[in-house]
Amino acid sequence: MYRYKVVPFVGQMKHGFFSTDNAGTVSAQLQGVIDTHSADGWEFYSAEKIDIEVKPGCLSSLLGAKVTYITFDQVIFRRAS
Repeated sequence: MYRYKVVPFVGQMKHGFFSTDNAGTVSAQLQGVIDTHSADGWEFYSAEKIDIEVKPGCLSSLLGAKVTYITFDQVIFRRAS
C-alpha cells in the first residue's frame, strides 16, 4: 500500500526563449523538486499533465466567452504507508 503526494511544477527561464537558459535549466529545476522530496522519504513516481477547466465569469459569459482549459504539470511521489 502506498501514500501519494502531488506537487505542482512550473519550470522557469529567466531571460526568454533564445537566452542561455534552455531545457537544461528547467530540467535542473525539476531535479531539485525531485531531490527535495526524495530527501523527505518520498519516491518519485511520475510527472503528469493535468487539464483544468476555467469557466468564464458572469460578465464574460454575457460577452460570449467560452470555457477554456489550462494545462499544469504535476509531479507525483509515493511512499509505503
